[in-house]
Amino acid sequence: MSTMTADARFWDNVAEKYAAKPVTDTVAFERKKAFTRERLRPEDVVLEVGSGTGTLALEMAPYAAHIHALDISAEMVRIANQKKQTQGVTNVTFHQGVIEDASAFQPNQFDGIWAYSILHLVDDRPGMLQKIFTLMKPGGRFISSNVCLGEGWVPYGALITVMRWFGKAPTVHIYSRATIQREMAEAGFVDVKELQVGAAKNVAFIVAKKPARSSD
Repeated sequence: MSTMTADARFWDNVAEKYAAKPVTDTVAFERKKAFTRERLRPEDVVLEVGSGTGTLALEMAPYAAHIHALDISAEMVRIANQKKQTQGVTNVTFHQGVIEDASAFQPNQFDGIWAYSILHLVDDRPGMLQKIFTLMKPGGRFISSNVCLGEGWVPYGALITVMRWFGKAPTVHIYSRATIQREMAEAGFVDVKELQVGAAKNVAFIVAKKPARSSD
């Protein structure tokens, strides 16, 4: 079984519990959402990568023309579509799959792309960042919330490995703030910076832009 398939099954199995679980850091999450919402225009077409059960996409729907939301888990997408129907939202489309194989999307299609708490779960993080860069229009904004476990003394690698043995965790990659910011710059993004939103010490809210012109 591939890592991707195993992780899709993990998220399928926990989807119902995930949907019912409240946000642990509501203050930081509200600040992240406010920043994201304030940068939306009524004409924007946006992509969310790792959309889970659709909370962010559905909440931001009134502020954009259309939001495409992508998740690896079919169960997460099923729950998201149920919420969409219940809420009567018409300008959000949920997709099941991974961005590397997302043939429905075209280069320079999106005014903005969001990746909340997903990059630490990706095997080929530089490849995903390059794909995100390609799909975004020049001048578009990339907004990401990153779990950076590569700082501090806690042996996260060993803990996560044990949890995975018991089916209690997906694949998690450990990196630092400096690493993810460097990888964004290497993908072509500019103005890469972390914003302070009062999140936990190992969470970095990082924003970046695709240059408005190729010569930037």
